[in-house]
Amino acid sequence: MALIVAICGGSGAGKTTLANRLKQIFQDDLIVLPYDSYCVDQSYLSLNERAKVNYDLPSSYDAELYFDHLMKLKLNKAIERPVFDFPTHTRKKETIKVFPQKIIVIEEIMVLQVPKLENLIDIRIFVDADSDIRLARRLLRDINERGRTPESVVKQYITQVKPSYEKFIKPKRKECLIFNNNKNDGLDEREVQNIVDIIKKAI
Repeated sequence: MALIVAICGGSGAGKTTLANRLKQIFQDDLIVLPYDSYCVDQSYLSLNERAKVNYDLPSSYDAELYFDHLMKLKLNKAIERPVFDFPTHTRKKETIKVFPQKIIVIEEIMVLQVPKLENLIDIRIFVDADSDIRLARRLLRDINERGRTPESVVKQYITQVKPSYEKFIKPKRKECLIFNNNKNDGLDEREVQNIVDIIKKAI
């Protein structure tokens, strides 16, 4: 059965960057299943109402569907992964076909909050970065990729992102391998190799 590697950490820490780097290394032996693709569809709300939803809570994700898809992949069955459109806070009609592989990387801020998943994860990685670096990275991402204003990003960070990090995400740090990611010129390849070696031994 597939090896499940969970990557968590605060917003802007570099979880997706690490997941993508592992994909480059393991190539077709590894798939990434991002939890933020499973955000709950908010299309029944107006755009203004959607923008006010707190997406930094466990309840903002479709945990049941995520768990179901992960179990299918683990049982060597393909899935249709949803696609979430962040600028509009809605789930797109199209899906992405994902085929099972021997390594499944699950990643996102709330991925360790998925019920029933606790005993199925083989390796837990916490991507750690200083809070000012995480905020700077989030600012750049949300402005450039999601059409946000600097003011809205900072407000959301202070009122939702930071409190959620302290309550839900940071306490999980003690359960994980720590991957330090304070560099802004790429990942520390020595730390990447350490993770790669751990995964190879576990396969």
